[in-house]
Amino acid sequence: MKTIVGTQTDVIKELTAQVADALARKPEANIAISAVDLPVEVLDALAASDIAFDKATLFQACEYCGEAGKGAHAVGAAFSPLTAAKPFAAVHAPDPDADAEHTADYDAAIQAAGGLDLVILGLGERGHVAFNEPGAGFGEKTHIAKLAEVTREAIAADFGTLAQTPEHGITIGIHTILGAKKILLVGFGARCAKAASATLTGRPETFIPASFLQLHTDVEVYLDADAAAQL
Repeated sequence: MKTIVGTQTDVIKELTAQVADALARKPEANIAISAVDLPVEVLDALAASDIAFDKATLFQACEYCGEAGKGAHAVGAAFSPLTAAKPFAAVHAPDPDADAEHTADYDAAIQAAGGLDLVILGLGERGHVAFNEPGAGFGEKTHIAKLAEVTREAIAADFGTLAQTPEHGITIGIHTILGAKKILLVGFGARCAKAASATLTGRPETFIPASFLQLHTDVEVYLDADAAAQL
């Protein structure tokens, strides 16, 4: 995995350039983005860029299950500034009402579109990506994931109380992510330092889901100095 370390401004500039290059090579690219743990500055930079997404298709990487996946605090709401500024040819999201028998429909839609050309992920402080929590299986495709208590506690303020916070999310799996042609992973802040070290220097293991990205041939990891402190 190629690792880019610098100021947040510099690494976001480099990441944006990579997205621009991908779209220049294939304007109709299929792009999966996880707004979970992805620094908001990344989406803001893409929205403010001169990149044309009008022929590209966006696949939202994950969403809360049930009513939480449809309201103002749904994961998909985070994409509004990007999709408003940069209309895509099509935008797809996992169905928050899907049951376990129908989660495969999302992978089928990705494959019907020609597969993923690019995946952009945020690095969670426990090494999670999208809603692939520690313990996530290597071979999983889109699936319903039980959210860890620490994840729920981190978002509880958005939903009022912990009791009102969703317990499950639907997410593309590690298998789906590794099927993409290129993967960009972003981690900012000291909270990501341990996870970044385990992702880049440890062996691939289920308790650090991001570590499975080592098995892909084209991954770029973008870290600021604090996130890279334990490398």
